[in-house]
Amino acid sequence: MPYEKFRKEVERILEEKAEPVTWNEIKASSTKLKQKAPYHVYVQKLQGDIGLVRFKRGQRTTWALRKWFEVGKFRELLPKKVRLTILYSKKEHAIAANEYWELKRIYPLKNWLNRWDVIEADVDDFFPEEDKRPESIRLKVEGMEYLRRIEDVEERVRIVEKIAESGEFMHTDAWKGKTLGMTKPRFRCFYFYNGKCQFFCDQSVCVGHDMDVEDGGLEIEGDKTYFILEAVEREGGEYIWKKRYVDWCMKSVISITDPRQRRLF
Repeated sequence: MPYEKFRKEVERILEEKAEPVTWNEIKASSTKLKQKAPYHVYVQKLQGDIGLVRFKRGQRTTWALRKWFEVGKFRELLPKKVRLTILYSKKEHAIAANEYWELKRIYPLKNWLNRWDVIEADVDDFFPEEDKRPESIRLKVEGMEYLRRIEDVEERVRIVEKIAESGEFMHTDAWKGKTLGMTKPRFRCFYFYNGKCQFFCDQSVCVGHDMDVEDGGLEIEGDKTYFILEAVEREGGEYIWKKRYVDWCMKSVISITDPRQRRLF
């Protein structure tokens, strides 16, 4: 099913139900949705397009609309804790992956966290007023627990492969509301210079990106490289993601030597 038809059908059912429901309940209410599980890329787009929110209630994953929570409905159903894998960290905030392998911007941070740390944290607000970007979550400073550090390289590779996405979001306006992304360059001939990076994403229409890099002196060690990107903030706090086209900056680089990679010697 094409994405546009999928989007309209899911949105129609959620509007009719007017309450959080599971994917199986959505399918049962439709004559058009046949797939056992929705395409991951479709779900990613729905987060911006219709304000899709997914969360666990017991053992079941529930689908809802962000606008319901913003007016105060169903907030009691939201999880009190989240488990996150840190992919980028600064003193004031971090970018992490949740259990659905979605990128989230979390703040404030009590301690300095490092990439590959896994934490469990109490949620203060899933929809903070001071940061309306859809991926932002405010945590409770005192409710953060360090669980472990991911040291196994194969596990790290599996994680980034689950999170990494097509570079389509840098070329179209189909990803409305998206402010975080992770993608893999098409070639290993990317070039860092004067605080910028030149690279090609995997889209056939791509003629190259020339993007500001937040962290200077990035070190590329492995044969698998992934870029963590964030939508650019304009002066006065206006985000370009509210406009039709989005400018992106590179927050960080994840570079891994994949032990599963077959090599010729």
